[in-house]
Amino acid sequence: MSSGQPSERAHEPSTAIRIALGVVALLVVLYSLLIATRPLLGVTFVVWLFGAYLLWRFFHLAARFVGAVERIADAMERRTQSGERRTAPEDRSRERYER
Repeated sequence: MSSGQPSERAHEPSTAIRIALGVVALLVVLYSLLIATRPLLGVTFVVWLFGAYLLWRFFHLAARFVGAVERIADAMERRTQSGERRTAPEDRSRERYER
């Protein structure tokens, strides 16, 4: 990994944030069960919280995927500019039959 690239763990939420979100979700569920007596309210909040977390993770996964595709494209472009062109599989098969 080059020095210009962010580490893979840079987009990972810290353990403290995960624990804090878990505690908040648990408190909301307990509140909705014990105080408000509306269990679906707490479940709905937890589902929205979990969905937002998954959406955030998916966004960073997509960003990593785009970065990887860009690195592959840059490598292919450098190889093409340096004159190292790989022959296509059909070109190689023709070469075998022409011998």
